[in-house]
Amino acid sequence: MSLSSLYAIHAQNQTVGNLTNSSQAMEGYNLLAPQSSFNTYLIDNCGRVVQEWVSEYRIGLSAYLLDDGSLMRTAQLGPATTSSFSGGGTGGRLEKFNWEGDLTWTFVWADSVQQQHHDIEIMPNGNILILAWEYHSYEEALLSGKTPNTENNPIWCCQITEIEPYGENGGDVIWQWSAWDHLVQNTDSLLPHFSASISDAPRRFDINYISPGPNALNPDWMHCNAIDYNSSLDQIIISSAKFNEIFIIPHHLTTQETATFSGDLLWRYGNPSTYGRGTIEDKKLFFQHDCQWIDDTEGGSGQSSKILVFNNGRNRPQGNRSSVEEIHTPNLQYGTYPVEDGTSPFMPETYSWRYPEAEELDDLFYAQQISGASRLGNGNTLICNGPSGYGFEVTPEEDIVWEYINPVTAFGPTTQGNDAGNNSLFRLQRYAVEFPGFIDRDMTPGDVLEVDSWIDNCTSGMGSFETGELVAYPNPFNDVFRVTFQEKGNWKLHSLEGKLIEQGWSHSGYMLEIGGDLRKGCYILQYENRGKTVFKTLIKI
Repeated sequence: MSLSSLYAIHAQNQTVGNLTNSSQAMEGYNLLAPQSSFNTYLIDNCGRVVQEWVSEYRIGLSAYLLDDGSLMRTAQLGPATTSSFSGGGTGGRLEKFNWEGDLTWTFVWADSVQQQHHDIEIMPNGNILILAWEYHSYEEALLSGKTPNTENNPIWCCQITEIEPYGENGGDVIWQWSAWDHLVQNTDSLLPHFSASISDAPRRFDINYISPGPNALNPDWMHCNAIDYNSSLDQIIISSAKFNEIFIIPHHLTTQETATFSGDLLWRYGNPSTYGRGTIEDKKLFFQHDCQWIDDTEGGSGQSSKILVFNNGRNRPQGNRSSVEEIHTPNLQYGTYPVEDGTSPFMPETYSWRYPEAEELDDLFYAQQISGASRLGNGNTLICNGPSGYGFEVTPEEDIVWEYINPVTAFGPTTQGNDAGNNSLFRLQRYAVEFPGFIDRDMTPGDVLEVDSWIDNCTSGMGSFETGELVAYPNPFNDVFRVTFQEKGNWKLHSLEGKLIEQGWSHSGYMLEIGGDLRKGCYILQYENRGKTVFKTLIKI
């Protein structure tokens, strides 16, 4: 059968929704919280809606499912708030909806002193860790050893607050930690936090560290953007994009104890120049997002030394290129992570696993901001290229076995065949079929989100042609895509209607790079080798 007849029923090119759903993908349900939307969706691996929650507030970036099937989401308060804060990731409101979509609890953490932003973390006991900005005036900063500057801006530092929800809109503060209690400065011996050398205080934050760039003196000093909690270790990990570091802090202390040296950092990684034990050449993280522990220990003990992080790669010396990296922390010693005295940074020196694995990173995989990654139960990794709204699942061998493009924008779902435009996602999370919140629930899927789609299931149409034997990267693409052929063969690139666009021969190890002259739309790459023919659907956006 010709490609023309196979695709004659398709009047448009596929631009959004499910692109690939291989048998190697982990079965489950994906929580979709489009950044410009008021709605949150639970979709199956085919992109069909299983549940939907509607809010009066736009998402404040993060959303999570609870074990009882409830949805916990952050929300943007908008211009009506009296808060002193306005920046990337602004939230301020927490909302809990039951499975049926009823709003059952709200909580506001936003005033002139503090405001929730970016992320929250749900603890096993039901308490919530809130990631927030904490306001400190320019004058207060000077009294803490800040070097004077011409901007005279205040400083917003990182604050972590644990609340215990109650009632319909209440929450008691149970515990709190602030970066402001863990400063160091070497400018004035008569002021607090003085150390003759910053490198002598590697577990503290240099108040005079500023990230390079035009926004160096912006009030959002640290730009923390992710938080995760390990209940077995009773530790919290935080991502700071402007410090280009991830930090681990203790949680077992009282609030009063956290404000002392006992609450200093247990570990940090990514940019040792922030604490005087490295240079710009030693930098490993570049405006990273979404740090989390990987619990792959036997029996799920949680005593894991592995951390996964989306390394955005902004201003990476080798070029703006993203990667997902697995980092192994050192072994705990006496309740903390060791660092040698003197000039040595915290270990490890670098990652233990990375996607893409190649030493030369792919310049076509880049997310300037947001984005995330998580390790799935089958060993695959689910990755979200946030700005493009593109989620994909890769095997340890780097085969892409599931792909999805978010079709939801500020104007609602996109019509299939149209460019989605502003369809960004903060993250994309998948919950296994056996997740407790799904027990005794009706998980019958409805329709896909995109409008006028011909893709009504994952086993027909273009999805039936996807194969792990032919991997194109990136896909979707906006410039060119690349395919490496392992054997000799004949390749052909067709339009969706079956028109031959280009063809050629490959040899073992041959890399095809093509697509710069193509218009936006859907294309079919055909590869023939030893009497076998495989197809790959390609999307140019």
